[in-house]
Amino acid sequence: MSATAVVETGFEISDVTGQKVLAVSGMPEDVTVSELVQGLVGKMRLPLNDASGRPLSYHARLDREGRHLQGAERVAEAVRSGDRVVLQPNVDAGGSGSTSTGRA
Repeated sequence: MSATAVVETGFEISDVTGQKVLAVSGMPEDVTVSELVQGLVGKMRLPLNDASGRPLSYHARLDREGRHLQGAERVAEAVRSGDRVVLQPNVDAGGSGSTSTGRA
């Protein structure tokens, strides 16, 4: 049985408004950005749908570099101690929101 190494890098993750902020540390070194985002959307109680009911997906932006992190990147390789990662929503194209067809 192999043990997964844990990275003690401490960083902050927030929503785009900056009102919801979490301190993150002690993360397994093999966690991807996608896994981090999926795990924190619920924990931060971020909305899953926009005002029209369309599903939202989230991506992570690394403030230090001003770039969006790729889902497959490992958090331990991309994020440094003291960094701030911002979760930004995207509206999924082709969402199942209701639309008016004009039929009576």
